[in-house]
This record gives sequence, C-alpha cells and structure tokens, in this order.
Amino acid sequence: MTEISSLDFDSLTNAIESELTSILPELAGDSDVFGFAIFVPEDAGSAFLTYSFGRESKISTEPGTTFEKDQRYSPIEWMDTPSAFDTSNSILDGIAELFEATTEDMTDEQAESAHDEFITCCARSAMIAMQRKLEADAFGSIWYRTLMMTDEEHPILNQAFEKLNTGRALAEAKFMFGGDA
Repeated sequence: MTEISSLDFDSLTNAIESELTSILPELAGDSDVFGFAIFVPEDAGSAFLTYSFGRESKISTEPGTTFEKDQRYSPIEWMDTPSAFDTSNSILDGIAELFEATTEDMTDEQAESAHDEFITCCARSAMIAMQRKLEADAFGSIWYRTLMMTDEEHPILNQAFEKLNTGRALAEAKFMFGGDA
C-alpha cells in the first residue's frame, strides 16, 4: 500500500506556480484588483482548482458594513465563473487517481485520515506556490491573497491567510478565518 505522503504534490505546486506566472501579471498591474484567491479541493473525488479575483469597482455596498466586508473578503462573491488552472488540474487528476487507488484497501478510519491529508497537501501546494509568487513580488497591487473552499473550513485556510497577508488584509479579513467580525 502506497503512503499518501509519497504522492507527488511537488509537481502540483510547480504547476500552480507556473500558471500563476501567466495569470498574475495582468491582474497585478490593474489597480482596481485588490484580491486574489485560489479555490482548493475539499473532496478528493472531485478535486479541482480554480481562481478568482476581487475588484474595487465591484464593491457595491456602503463601506464598513457587513455586506461590504462579505463582498470584499469572500472570494465566492467576486466572480460568477472562476477560471480553472488547466495544467495544474491535469496533474491533480493524476494525483487524485493514485490517491483513490491508495485508499482502496484502507479501513474507513484510515481512509478518512488519508483524505484529510490529501486535502491538506493540495491546499499546501497552492499556498506554497502563492508564497513563492509573493516573495517574487508578483502580486503587485493585490493586497488580499487567500485560499478558499466553497463549503468547508479547514485549518490550512487559516495558515494560508496568515502567511499570505499583511496589514489591512490581516486586520479586516480576520473574521473570515476564525477571528472576530
């Protein structure tokens, strides 16, 4: 039986970073774009990565209100149809297939633990790729950077929020990541 840790998440990290190299320049140079999010998988059976970005011009509610905070800091509100990471998702499909094969002979408890590790590794790949681009100053004027899941909360999302943000984003978006509203 193959261990989950033996799956090649480094190739996923590198693919995400490469695709960010193509995606970010246009967004980072647009002063209207303030936020960038990668939606990471929350289920190995339908593992898929997408991204979204927030624009100041799309904030349509009064500043300082709960609605404004939601529009600004909840990436689900940013775009109707997030864009996919084509190459990264192809690699992720392969990793997910190997994961499924790896867990076939596990007990339910082992499979559940392995699934959580799989989700953490996928999110960590996205976080590391974003950190690398942040260190390379590739986000430009984008001051809010995050990972997101559509229906789940996961500790790795909090870690990514803390590692990818500073200043205003940390102070104002903390309510999204276990802080006070």
